[in-house]
Amino acid sequence: MYKQKDIVEVNFLFPDGSFKPHMAVIISNDEISEAEDFFYIALISSKNYNSKYTYKLNNDMLSKELSKQSYVICHIISGYTHRDVIRKVCKIKEPYFTEISTKIINSIF
Repeated sequence: MYKQKDIVEVNFLFPDGSFKPHMAVIISNDEISEAEDFFYIALISSKNYNSKYTYKLNNDMLSKELSKQSYVICHIISGYTHRDVIRKVCKIKEPYFTEISTKIINSIF
């Protein structure tokens, strides 16, 4: 199954109600994800719309390089199930995932 720190591709539901295939990082802990078959993800985009709420990803932070410069959009979070995942892309390494988690918390709360 998919785990915390995985970057996956899903048909992301945007705030305007539209869907578009996008990458996202799984932020839920594995225990909850496995027990509930549900997890939260943060959107990843190649556009840095609001740098105050984004985290720039560099390829050295990842288990596999991405084709474009990408950013975690720390204030756009959504819930998905394992069956919603189109594919796993790669994984975010530590300590970068912890930094992203902190930025998400500070962006939302």
